[in-house]
Amino acid sequence: MTRNAVSLGQTLPPEEVWRRLRFAANGLEIVPNPPRVGETVSIRLLLCNEAGEPLTVQKATPRIYYFGMGSLKHENLPALGPVTLPADPSHIEALSWQWLPSASGHRCLRVSLEIEGWSEPWVVGCNLNVINAPADAYRWAVPFRLGNPTEKAQPLRLRLNLHSTGLGEEAFRAWVELPQDGSRLVPGQPLWLRPHEEREALLVIRAHRFATEAFELVSDVEAWLGDTFLDGIRVVVQRSAPVAPFAALGTQPLEESLLISIPVGVRDSEA
Repeated sequence: MTRNAVSLGQTLPPEEVWRRLRFAANGLEIVPNPPRVGETVSIRLLLCNEAGEPLTVQKATPRIYYFGMGSLKHENLPALGPVTLPADPSHIEALSWQWLPSASGHRCLRVSLEIEGWSEPWVVGCNLNVINAPADAYRWAVPFRLGNPTEKAQPLRLRLNLHSTGLGEEAFRAWVELPQDGSRLVPGQPLWLRPHEEREALLVIRAHRFATEAFELVSDVEAWLGDTFLDGIRVVVQRSAPVAPFAALGTQPLEESLLISIPVGVRDSEA
């Protein structure tokens, strides 16, 4: 198997892996990302089969949503299939689509795979926003949507999972803000949404102001509606070039050189 393909097996993967396949599957590509109005976007899904026997994908149906979780509004692309995958994990099958966006911005791509002999479709997604950060940036605010696609009012709860390559845990943090009222949405705190209601939200990511390292910060936001997993988004901040050493930044008050670790949900003067 290649790590850049979606691997189909006889059983679903563990819950944590399965959740991430729904919004951060490696085998889905959108080029260019973010899409640009008037420019054709190439979409590719790479599949391999680790089931030990051939699998037939009767239908692969892509849907394109605005960046976020729980929105009902989407565009459908033509379904492809059937496609039979041999019992050979080294064999990669590529499914391709083209799409012409009418608006700019990142998107959430979800592909429903109807597999012969399976009662439920296998859904994989690529709900990603990758930020190539300049050397002097240390704070990013990424807009996304939160929605209730059901017919009844339900509480929506979030979970944030953060990790980094190149920075220690104390050197970055993230939180979710609701611009409509200026509040923060604490992980686990219920946000009641009416049927089909959507709210605008911001994922705010902050690195140490004087971090000089090159780094990659990964922030996963997962949403549950009631007791059911809804969806997730992943935002990746990459800085490939280190900044000037601390001494080159000039003298700064001591308190500004520290990133105070405040729990998500507690406001500070720089939010």
